[in-house]
Amino acid sequence: MEAQALFCELTAYAATRDWQYIYPVWSRRAQGISIGINLHPNHCCNWHCIYCQVPGLQRGPSPVIAMQILQAELQECLDWITEQSMAHGVDPLSSLIQDIAFAGDGEPTTSPQFPEALKVVNHILKHHQQPVLVRLITNGSQLQYAHVQHAIQCLNAMGGEVWFKLDAGSDAEMHALNDSHVPLALHLQRLQTCCTLCTTWVQTAVVSRQVNQQMITTPSLPGYIKALEAYQGKMAGILLYGISRPSQQAAAVCLQPTSEKVIQGYAGELREHGFNVRAFS
Repeated sequence: MEAQALFCELTAYAATRDWQYIYPVWSRRAQGISIGINLHPNHCCNWHCIYCQVPGLQRGPSPVIAMQILQAELQECLDWITEQSMAHGVDPLSSLIQDIAFAGDGEPTTSPQFPEALKVVNHILKHHQQPVLVRLITNGSQLQYAHVQHAIQCLNAMGGEVWFKLDAGSDAEMHALNDSHVPLALHLQRLQTCCTLCTTWVQTAVVSRQVNQQMITTPSLPGYIKALEAYQGKMAGILLYGISRPSQQAAAVCLQPTSEKVIQGYAGELREHGFNVRAFS
């Protein structure tokens, strides 16, 4: 069974189930079907990235997660995929889906229930006895907290990995792109912590935007390269990507798609500096 056909069927099935926390997505970076876990169905996030595709994005507290419902939804989703794989003679489950990813409509690690949700996923995968990769897609803003660090250590024990957001080569770029006032130096300290806890990829959006009637592309490569040079031997690599779906934020009017030529140019220069890079237009 082809993954694209399965994804279409799974999307149609999910539309009939009205799941609160679980959703299928075709991921360019994962290169196939990703089963997303959304711990912020209230569309709240502590950052407000200008390219974010979440409609109604707002700042606010994490909602209380009905963990039994989350568990039941993920169990049902994986059971359905397993049934399809058996019907088509495909095995194992991991050959059909690329990952289970904590992502969603807000920063997963701001939820106090993130560690518990991770345990639920681990329990279900042990029940299925299937080696499905678990990923955390994070802005890294909570890496200073012990409970988040412990959860990431547990993710590492599960054979999982972290995708850590870094879109900037300066404080000004972080503020402009992510609406974050965190100094870049502090953000890099959190990246270092993450790299010591679990396999970590840096994920970077290459964004083209109009500023004062002039198109600029960020991150600025000199600052970005300088920021990451100290982490070459610590992180797994860089996931470099352009914005593929329209932003749902007010800043969308200033954004333009970044060309494949520009993204590949970034990737080439980073590779010349010794970085392991995967690029996605």
